[in-house]
Amino acid sequence: MPDLLSAPFLISAAVACIAGMVRGFAGFGAAMLMTPIFSALYGPAVGVALCLLLEIAVALPLVPRVLPLVDWRRIGLLLLAAAVGVPFGNMVLTAVEPEPMRWAISAIILGAVAMLASGWRFSGRPNAATTLAAGASSGFLNGLSGMAGPPIAFYYLAGNDPAAKVRANLTTYFVFVDLIALTAFASRDLIGWSTGVQGLFLAPAVMLGGIVGERLFPLASEAFYRRLALLLLVGVAVGSLVI
Repeated sequence: MPDLLSAPFLISAAVACIAGMVRGFAGFGAAMLMTPIFSALYGPAVGVALCLLLEIAVALPLVPRVLPLVDWRRIGLLLLAAAVGVPFGNMVLTAVEPEPMRWAISAIILGAVAMLASGWRFSGRPNAATTLAAGASSGFLNGLSGMAGPPIAFYYLAGNDPAAKVRANLTTYFVFVDLIALTAFASRDLIGWSTGVQGLFLAPAVMLGGIVGERLFPLASEAFYRRLALLLLVGVAVGSLVI
């Protein structure tokens, strides 16, 4: 059982609650806040695994309400590709020096943000190849850093779907892709009993934050949602340098 009054646990609980609010509002972005801090407190492998556990916990109360807006065909293609990408990212996490990967991830995300900020959008619906590429890159990043969000957020924000539908698809997608990543971690014995217990005790904090964020979502305009999403992506790019 974790020491509930220790500084690391209290910091983790506060970060989890704030991350839950971000996830509940935007549909993504929780890992951006949790992964760097959890990795600093507990080490990269434990930090990423703990982040994945809490990402699933925060989504559980949110998913039932968004299911009617989910495009299951696109989610299925994304998850199919992500299932291929996750093991590769997981292998890189334990086999490759992280510094070059951090800079590469940051540069890619910032480039995507610049494209979105310029007003670029998909003309029509993304095709199957684009969908599979987004899913594979998302899965790779999830296995590597617990941050599956940037490619999928870019994929949806570059379209013309309303904010409510974007958020619904993001919320649902991340539940399944995090389960895939956790399976990859467990198969390589990277999730110990203590990590699971830690996640169990932190779950109420992240779930509470998620509910608060969900209540705030209807108060925001479409323009505000997209601006916040871009700011979150910039935060991911900067945060990837300190994971």
